Amino acid sequence: MDNMKKKFSGNMYAKYMWPAARAYCPLKHQYFMSKVLSARPDMEKWLNEHHSLLWARSKFSEFTKCHYINNNLAESWNSWIKQYKDLPVHCLADAIREKHVILFEKRRRISRALEGVILPAVLHQLNANSKGLGHLSVTKGHPTQVQVSEIYKDEVRRHVVYLDQHICTGKPCQYALAVITTTRNPNMEPFVDMAFSVQKFQASYAGVIPNITNRNQWPQVDKGFKLQPPIAKKRGVGRQRKNGILSCLERTGKATRQVKCLGCGQTGHRKGNWKCELTGTKKRKRTKKTKAKAGRKKAKKEENKKDHEKTSTPRTRATAAREAAAPAAQAATAAQELAAAQEPAASTSSGPCTRRKLASEEAASQDLVLAEQLPVEVIPPRR
Repeated sequence: MDNMKKKFSGNMYAKYMWPAARAYCPLKHQYFMSKVLSARPDMEKWLNEHHSLLWARSKFSEFTKCHYINNNLAESWNSWIKQYKDLPVHCLADAIREKHVILFEKRRRISRALEGVILPAVLHQLNANSKGLGHLSVTKGHPTQVQVSEIYKDEVRRHVVYLDQHICTGKPCQYALAVITTTRNPNMEPFVDMAFSVQKFQASYAGVIPNITNRNQWPQVDKGFKLQPPIAKKRGVGRQRKNGILSCLERTGKATRQVKCLGCGQTGHRKGNWKCELTGTKKRKRTKKTKAKAGRKKAKKEENKKDHEKTSTPRTRATAAREAAAPAAQAATAAQELAAAQEPAASTSSGPCTRRKLASEEAASQDLVLAEQLPVEVIPPRR
């Protein structure tokens, strides 16, 4: 299918090709293929030339108890041993052998713990597939031969189910499940092929892979010739790549799609996005509850102040006494300041009179008297 996508594409391929590959009935397969070939007639020649092997479920043999239509065996094997791919040949073979020894032992322990006839995983899958079959109506005419009607796009299709022939690919299809689930507490084990039984699972992993010694203990054999190492290929710098480069059809993850704006018609954004040129800034409509008021913060502060004054600490006796004595103290202070301002400046005392102060005043007066008694020498000016 992935190879076909590289050459053929379109809605007809995506709509009818996979249903044609998954269809169990040959007539249903031909119906979907006719839709595809009507749109692309050259596809039939390409399929016969490049994919002549069986790729549809309706072409599988009844003895082939397999319903898988995808082939990823090589990819799964490479991902399982990719960490040993750069080892020498003998080390690679020994590493693969050890992985198989561990795998067989694990599956062997699981098989010993299983009970019943059919594997529990297969029964769980059939129970899940038996749900959602309301579009199928069953008409019983015989216990092993039942008619099943399917409503598909205003069209009624009839199918005949033979429960005793086991013509499905190992597991009952949706039409067989619709018949089996008509009874209460149905037992699905008789309608499943023995290829999915516990006995076959145990037999698959019953063999034991022999263990071998180290390479140094292997017996020496005369080969009769000297084995030369392989011719070295020119390799690039750095570690060699192990993972394969996936194509655009094999990549997993979310697919990237280019969206288109319905307003401006440009790609990369949707309608109403800020990248759109037609998207303007819209003012938010305020409701009554969120409507702003003038001076809201100032009014809130005044309210808090009033509430704080109302809820202040009650007055005590000491506080009342201090408030009563405050006017008298202020009046006395004002009278003292007024009297000090009216006194003359000379009457202001320079401080207390002490012996040291009197002695210094007497010495100063004596020096002044002596200075007056000394003759004054007149110095003539220079010519």
